[in-house]
Amino acid sequence: MEDIEQQNHVDVDTLSSLEPLSALSEERIRELADEILIEYVDADITLFSEGDIDNQVIYLISGELELRTGMGTCKLISAGTEDSWHPLDPKQPRQTTAMTLSPVEIIRIDQDKLDTYLTWDQVATGDDAHDEDHPDGTTKNWTSNVTPSATFSSLPPANIKELFARMESINVKNGDVIIKQGDPGDYYYLIKQGQAKVTRQQTPDSEPVELAILGEGNNFGEEALISNKPRNANVIMITDGVLMRLAKNDFVELLQEPMIEKITLDQTLESIQDNGQCIDVRVPSEYEQGHLPGSISMPLNELRQRAAELDKNLNYICYCNTGRRSSAAAFLLAQYGLHASVLKDGVQGLPNSYMIR
Repeated sequence: MEDIEQQNHVDVDTLSSLEPLSALSEERIRELADEILIEYVDADITLFSEGDIDNQVIYLISGELELRTGMGTCKLISAGTEDSWHPLDPKQPRQTTAMTLSPVEIIRIDQDKLDTYLTWDQVATGDDAHDEDHPDGTTKNWTSNVTPSATFSSLPPANIKELFARMESINVKNGDVIIKQGDPGDYYYLIKQGQAKVTRQQTPDSEPVELAILGEGNNFGEEALISNKPRNANVIMITDGVLMRLAKNDFVELLQEPMIEKITLDQTLESIQDNGQCIDVRVPSEYEQGHLPGSISMPLNELRQRAAELDKNLNYICYCNTGRRSSAAAFLLAQYGLHASVLKDGVQGLPNSYMIR
């Protein structure tokens, strides 16, 4: 048997018994259960060491382990006891070293993800205004369908609450065109109920090409709001449903500004030396006329399709001429769990010596 093996998914009941996971909604716990694998670990294995920073929340599911400090103090943790219902040494950096005393089962959860889920459920669902009655007599908060992805992970909790307070609910029918390619941007949308398809026409006379299917909890419409450019795709309902929409001014105030980090050229160059990569989000002809050294060309309208090419371990700096298109790009990349910032004011005012062809 290897030191550590991952096999079965953890069950919902186990997660519900842990703290602070018990505060999460049923939907969120089921979502976590689908993602988390139980790890089987041999005896005499170090799970983490004093001083480690691993950004993980670890729970003991079976077996025994010991938490040791450099001062010589020890604490025994056995599965099934009250201590095991809480994360092992939750501080970062770790204050202890965790050593297994017997074969154990553990689960790990990304600390940022758990914190986002807890914030989302406690703030966004802490208001009866979001509750809806179902035919079976139960009451359900619709925000539990919205995935608290990286789009929202950096928002202040107050912004999350205000976001839902300002949203307007609209009923839609199968075939309704919610967004039309070429129109100005006016709203940001979340799908509360139903499904929609995203299509794009390469030319006014060409047949639309289907790009994606969106379902409950998905969001759309942000690109045109950030860039102040016309809509670059169509969004058409393929079922009856309910949408929540946020007006452009509210979107900019609550979502765009808190999420987009703008950095100087010096900071950009420093990031490239460390763990950064520049992305030129202008059209290819602009890139060919001059671009920052080492940058990759990824036009704004291709980002959704090409985001999977990017490495989540890198820091991306998006740039365009003015910062407008790159702001839209950074917002989009954040939705895919990527860290992206914006070159402040773009490259329009940079000396030619900084650009290459």
